Amino acid sequence: MSGLPQNTFFDINKFPVMEGMLVFPISMSRISNESQNAKKYWEYLGHINPSKINKNAPHSKVGALFVYGDFLYLYSDEKASVLKRRYMDLVASHKNSFNNLLQGDPYLIGDSISYKVWNQFYLDCDKFVFYLDNLKKIYDKDETFQKYISDDLERLDNPKRVLDENQLRFFLEEHLMLYLISKGEMKLENSFINGHEKWILVAYPGKPLKAHIYLHQKNFFHLDDPQNAYQDSWYDLEGKKLYDFKRIDLESFDT
Repeated sequence: MSGLPQNTFFDINKFPVMEGMLVFPISMSRISNESQNAKKYWEYLGHINPSKINKNAPHSKVGALFVYGDFLYLYSDEKASVLKRRYMDLVASHKNSFNNLLQGDPYLIGDSISYKVWNQFYLDCDKFVFYLDNLKKIYDKDETFQKYISDDLERLDNPKRVLDENQLRFFLEEHLMLYLISKGEMKLENSFINGHEKWILVAYPGKPLKAHIYLHQKNFFHLDDPQNAYQDSWYDLEGKKLYDFKRIDLESFDT
C-alpha cells in the first residue's frame, strides 16, 4: 500500500492476521437515519464479516464496539434534562434494535459486539482533560487547524451550525477522543477480544474530516501505537474505503 499515490484509496481486502477491534462512533444527530440506524450497521457488518476476516488463522478474531456520542452533544444551550431523556432513549433503542438483528445472524457472534457511552471514556485516560485543554490552546495559535475546522463546518452544510464555542469544543473533543482510541489510549471493553486487540480501526459512514486528519498528521501529543496498523487510518463504511492519513494531501483532498 505504501506505493500508492496520495489521495488514492481502496477497500480493505483482509484484516491483519491477529485480534482486532472495529470502533463504530455513533452520531446522535444521525442515529435514527439511513446511514447510522441499527439495520444499516447490520448491513455494514455484512460487508465486513466474514469476507475480511482470515477465518483459517487462530488469532484472527474481530470484535466491534459501538461508541455512542451522547455526552458530546451536551455542548448545547438546550436544557440538559431534555437532552438526557432524548439521548438515553435513542441509545437504548439503537442497542436493542441491533441486538435483535444480531440474534438471527449466522455469522456474527453475540459476544463480539459491545457498547459504550461517551463519558465512560473520560475515566480511561488520566490525561484526557489535559489533552483537551492543550488541544484548545494549539487550536488558538494554529491558523491551519482553524482553517480546517472552518472548512469542515462548511462541508457539513447545516445552516443551524455556526462555529460558536459549543461547536468548536464539540469538534475538538470528538477529534481528540477518536485520536486517543486509535492510539490505544482507551479501554475497548469486549468479552470476545478481552483486551487482546493488536489493531484498532475507527469505522464511520463518511470520509474523515480535515481537522481530524490534521490532528493525526501533526500528532501534537507524540502518541504511538506501533502494533496497530490502523493507528492513523479511518474506514468509510459508506464508500468502503480505507483512508491512510499519512497519504493524504489535505490541500487537495476532496471531502
